[in-house]
Amino acid sequence: MKKIAKYCISIIGMLLLIILLLGYSNLGNLSVNENKENHFLKIGKEKIRFSQKGNGKDILLIHGTPGSIEDWTEIMEPLSENFRVTAFDRLGHGFSTSNQYSYHLKDNAILVENIIKKLKLKSPLIVGHSYGGSIAAYMAVNSKLKEIDYIIMDSPLYTYQPTNIYKIIATPVIGKGIAFLSSFTIAEDRIKEGVLAQFEATKKNAIDKVIKERQRIWSQPKVIFSKSKESVNYQDDLNSISNKYKNINTKVTIITSTFLNDCERIHKEVANSELIFMKKTGHYIQLERPLKMIEIISKRRK
Repeated sequence: MKKIAKYCISIIGMLLLIILLLGYSNLGNLSVNENKENHFLKIGKEKIRFSQKGNGKDILLIHGTPGSIEDWTEIMEPLSENFRVTAFDRLGHGFSTSNQYSYHLKDNAILVENIIKKLKLKSPLIVGHSYGGSIAAYMAVNSKLKEIDYIIMDSPLYTYQPTNIYKIIATPVIGKGIAFLSSFTIAEDRIKEGVLAQFEATKKNAIDKVIKERQRIWSQPKVIFSKSKESVNYQDDLNSISNKYKNINTKVTIITSTFLNDCERIHKEVANSELIFMKKTGHYIQLERPLKMIEIISKRRK
């Protein structure tokens, strides 16, 4: 019996080691070739997927966590009829790399500034959804770029509590192995549950399409790990900027449907801000209320 027990422990140990090592590989992560819809930008040691459409004044879209360019499909094409619209996959999300990513708002703000410079965007209107809105808030506080206005869409701005599963996956050393295992086991079901909870009034067939697309992109091990690390670091990142919101001088439009308390609070602190509340709308405002978002963004960009 002792020999059997030792044998079983050895086998389990080997399996765990294999899973751990696979977590540090690229297995399970997707790739896409460059084409007219998908372009790649080299910034330092990172390869960033971006899409750019239209001509005119610049608009830059920043997705949440998890997320990708696909989060903007309902509004990007219509906006491109009058503006030059750029969207990108953040570090560790979609089809972008995360070779030197420390999973903080600051990393993302630096990336955004580099994208603006590399693509020669001229004083873009920055639109951030969820975590992307928190990045916009970080930039409004810290960025030295001039003549930049922001739209913050349904974002945590003062408080955020990560779930236990994200805390586990964010564990040093073994976290990437757990993310790899999650990718092939629980990820798709959890993504479906999460997406369904974020929609208020969208028809079922439209939601099913969104779910399938997110299951394909968000279930990548790198995305699961990035989401987990960002979630664990989120509160400290918000603490580092929330006491400076009162110093923001640029124009900020705050749109909310589910993060009402945080959005009302920052509106009171930022003198040059506007608050818009979307009734009967879930977290993905740009997917549920695209026409309204196009109207708001177009008005702020003119």
